[in-house]
Amino acid sequence: MSTLRITFNNRAEDVLNSTSGTILSNLNIFFEFINSTAMLRTILDELMKDLPDPQVIIANMQKARRFELPPTYREKVQSCLSVLLYIVKENKEPHTIFFDVFHAGDLDYLTKKIVDALFSPLFKYIDEQIKNVNSFQYLLIRFKAKSEWFDQSTLYNRYIENTGIGESTLDCALREYLFDQGISFPFSKPSSPSGEVDVLSLIENKPVPLEIKVFDGLRKSQNHIRQGLRQAISYAKDYGEPSAYLVIFNVSENEIVFKLSQKEVPQRVNLGDKTIFIFVVNLFPHEKTASKRDLKTVSIEETYLLESTEKA
Repeated sequence: MSTLRITFNNRAEDVLNSTSGTILSNLNIFFEFINSTAMLRTILDELMKDLPDPQVIIANMQKARRFELPPTYREKVQSCLSVLLYIVKENKEPHTIFFDVFHAGDLDYLTKKIVDALFSPLFKYIDEQIKNVNSFQYLLIRFKAKSEWFDQSTLYNRYIENTGIGESTLDCALREYLFDQGISFPFSKPSSPSGEVDVLSLIENKPVPLEIKVFDGLRKSQNHIRQGLRQAISYAKDYGEPSAYLVIFNVSENEIVFKLSQKEVPQRVNLGDKTIFIFVVNLFPHEKTASKRDLKTVSIEETYLLESTEKA
């Protein structure tokens, strides 16, 4: 994690020190690095949900002739990200957009003001998220990326070969990955007072309960996920741990969108003194990329997830 943070800060420093002649290339390099790194890509994906229209943001600033962002932290960061992605996509020199907004004649000085106003909030937000992710969460983020980037078709085919034992098949894939990453005892189906935990790992001799569920959009749908959350909360209580993990293998063609009050990465739900971290691994082998296909979503509200969990 420290190596990742060092590299991330180096890429960000290049952008922070940009001149009018290097800003576009440094932004491109920065976002290429983000998109090629599982941890950072996960943070960016979470930020990109409900991203505001960059052209509206820019038009409002140009009309008012001043730089203005939303008052809340997350909305501010999302606005910055939206405009930066627009600049990169359209290959626009930032000073041509914001010349009348910052009222600075020298292009390098203008570039510095733009970077401080737009890039610094995004950089600080991502850096904070990196610091808040522990080693086990990082392993699950990497497992998600590995499964979706390299093993998607293999895991999906292994699941549909026998859907009756499909959840166990995917459970085995996750346990094998954790073992390869140095988790010596990713036990399967150990008993607890609430039942059998799908995976119980030991890190520094402390139990880490992990529940696995499949989402197929049919028999195993929203209620199946809610059941998994309830079980994860029960296991956290059984083992006296402040947190547990819920890994959802999405084998449907739909994207699962959780509407949660907590916006950090990884996604999480809090109930009392327990936190359940949620990871969705998308295994359906779409022929088209996300940007080119008609993306269908299944929204799951936090209130729905927490129904009856107080009894867990």
